[in-house]
Amino acid sequence: MRSLTWLTRADVETVSLPMSEIIQCVELALTEKALKRTQMPPKHWMESTPVRWFGAMSSIVPAVNAAAVKWQSGSSENAKAGLPYITGMLILNDLESGLPIAIMDSTWITAMRTAAETAVAAKYLANPAPKVLSIVGCGVQGRTNAEALKIVRPSLEEICCYDIDSAAMERYAGEMTQRFGYKVTMVNDPRSAIEAGDIVVTGGPIEPGQVRVVTQGWLKQGALAVPLDYDCYWTAAAFADAELLLTDDIGQLEHLAAYGYFLNVPAVAGELGDVIAGLIPGRKNEKDRIISINMGVSVEDVTTAKRIYELASKRGIGQTLSM
Repeated sequence: MRSLTWLTRADVETVSLPMSEIIQCVELALTEKALKRTQMPPKHWMESTPVRWFGAMSSIVPAVNAAAVKWQSGSSENAKAGLPYITGMLILNDLESGLPIAIMDSTWITAMRTAAETAVAAKYLANPAPKVLSIVGCGVQGRTNAEALKIVRPSLEEICCYDIDSAAMERYAGEMTQRFGYKVTMVNDPRSAIEAGDIVVTGGPIEPGQVRVVTQGWLKQGALAVPLDYDCYWTAAAFADAELLLTDDIGQLEHLAAYGYFLNVPAVAGELGDVIAGLIPGRKNEKDRIISINMGVSVEDVTTAKRIYELASKRGIGQTLSM
């Protein structure tokens, strides 16, 4: 009789895969993708209402002998029910047998590997000694990105943050100072936050009807911006301001146009993984404004989930289910 491992969200978190190792998993995934040693179709995307989306992400990563599919949903309405913005499940398969070896909650994985991808972007694209991190959206991604970026760019010492919820912003400020030693400045509008940043991360809800407010001239020379909320807050003019515009998956960027995203975004120069693998140049000088549109890609889920599974198996975490 064959079996697989079931990992709840609590189990996944108990494994405590360090952010530094997640960054390594993500860098490996993006490198393998750039070198065309993976298979990954565009994200399957559906919207049941203007504020509720569903998505499926799948890929094969031979470098870690695994494949996975993640089924998730996201909505700004989740907070009213005490739920994270994004929830989901992931099925991890062994390549040799083709059988599932684990089913696990993907909420924590998504939160952490998304931030890890920002850190990889900053490792390769940010100026060498950034000081100010700008965060627009003081939720889960505001927290995990502050953690991940401090690992690859320890020169960061200040966060300039904005959130539409002032109480959430205050809680965030106190937590970031206590956990990571950041000096935190809270501002009253997104422009003030973005203009201050050497590295800029926006992490609002992904909803096509959002008013896109970030525009030309907001991003200062030399800054790296990483929109995690698709183009829901960034205008085409803001993207055109960049000397280098990248994404983590061109196919996914094009696929999402059918759902109202990225309709007027200028052509990208390539993918983040192409820079990591040395296939295209990254930053050319200290004044370049660089934007990496990080949508999150399935290969990152595979490498991260495989490592979580390995550690869980070693430590006896999770429940064994018969197949």
